Amino acid sequence: MKTTIATTGQLGPLLKRLRRDKGLSQQELGTRIGLSQERISRIESRPESVTLDQLLTVLMALDATFSVELRTAGTDAPAEPLRPRRRTMTENKQSKTPPEPETW
Repeated sequence: MKTTIATTGQLGPLLKRLRRDKGLSQQELGTRIGLSQERISRIESRPESVTLDQLLTVLMALDATFSVELRTAGTDAPAEPLRPRRRTMTENKQSKTPPEPETW
């Protein structure tokens, strides 16, 4: 199942649903990942206060993944994939580091 989250207000209910779908209480989830029941409750009710590390830990414990998809401005279409920008000859001369080898 893929779910798009646009705000932290949508994240809390999703985390709660994922936890319940796994049949876990807040206490059980917290015990599995080394957080208190109170912290799990705060993560679900105020997800804007969660660290990225804690969010990823909770998601892993719930067998869920986190991904980011860039969108083209003003549309719902996915943006073109980002690729490393090649350095120009001038940039290479100004930089004291050697240019990165091309891999694509």
